[in-house]
Amino acid sequence: MQFKPFIDAADARALIDAGVAAAQRERLAMSLAVVDAAGYPLALHRMDGAGLLTAEVALRKARTAALLRAPSRVLAERMASDPALLALTDYLPMAGGLPATAEGGAVAGAIGISGGNAEQDERIGNAALLGLRPAAG
Repeated sequence: MQFKPFIDAADARALIDAGVAAAQRERLAMSLAVVDAAGYPLALHRMDGAGLLTAEVALRKARTAALLRAPSRVLAERMASDPALLALTDYLPMAGGLPATAEGGAVAGAIGISGGNAEQDERIGNAALLGLRPAAG
């Protein structure tokens, strides 16, 4: 029998807390969303001052990264050559969604960040992933 890694409530909180701390260091107001490996929401946090749409965008970026098993930026890059990809589901082809992988590369879930530019969103997402305890990330 094989076991899949997963993000639990403590992991989701650790990701959110690390991401909020990173955003605060850069004086950014952002939304952060954590989803499980199937793209279902586990946690969502909209910081004070973050735009109203950023919460939904963060959630969709996280879902995209979880379902693609790759950063959401990958889909954005592939759209140039194959725009029909958007018809498949509600993927969001924007940078800022990053998978949370366990040892061996299995995707346990993902985080999505929205509120900055593409580079800022990914930088905060990567900082958040560093906050994930070693057993799951």
